[in-house]
Amino acid sequence: MKRILFYLIIAGALALPLVARAATLDEANAAFASGKYAQSSSAYESVLAASGYSAPVLYDLGNSYFREGKYPQAILAYKRALWLAPNDEDILANLKLAQQQAGAAVDHAPGLATVTGALSVNGWAWLGGAAWTLLCVCVLLRALWPARSGWLVTGAVLCGFVLVDAVAAIALSSGPMRDAVVLDKNPQALISPYAGASPQAGFSPVPGATVKMEKAYNGFLLVADGAGHAGWMASNQIEPVVK
Repeated sequence: MKRILFYLIIAGALALPLVARAATLDEANAAFASGKYAQSSSAYESVLAASGYSAPVLYDLGNSYFREGKYPQAILAYKRALWLAPNDEDILANLKLAQQQAGAAVDHAPGLATVTGALSVNGWAWLGGAAWTLLCVCVLLRALWPARSGWLVTGAVLCGFVLVDAVAAIALSSGPMRDAVVLDKNPQALISPYAGASPQAGFSPVPGATVKMEKAYNGFLLVADGAGHAGWMASNQIEPVVK
């Protein structure tokens, strides 16, 4: 009897975080449904802080920020959701709308993005790992079972192709890892990483713009836009998409 009670206590303790998460998510959804968008945004942020990133919650957070009129924050949330759920049509559509509302450049994914976005980076990593494992198995079985070497060689070649494709997809998908969204209301790009430096001519990022992070120094980040402009921005003016 004592053992059963002990197991029930352990099970209850393990279930508490799930109950708390569900309650918080329910509160966020209820606040959003009632039009209390500032409250729902805060609640969705709490869910993410407690449970980690998930595409559905990030998508909901983006929708909540969008309704608040906080388009840069909405863009950041949508981009993070898209990192976890590539090629999701709803996320892509809302991201485009938020970028238009913010007056920021709209993302145009390269043609290969449709292929690489078939899986998340984690998905490609798992697929590559499985292909590598099967490739090793085929090589081992060929040594132990020469009579079936034809089939095993074919299998090894197929696994090799899948492995190469997975590695290539991971490499092509790593670009967004340097992406950051400008959140500051009055962003400014400077010619050098010092507070008193002059503004960078020809580079005026707008709130909600996506930039590439090149390097960091002295509390500043060297960033570049899609048009080839570059400048130093204070690190508190932008937020990386992938942290």
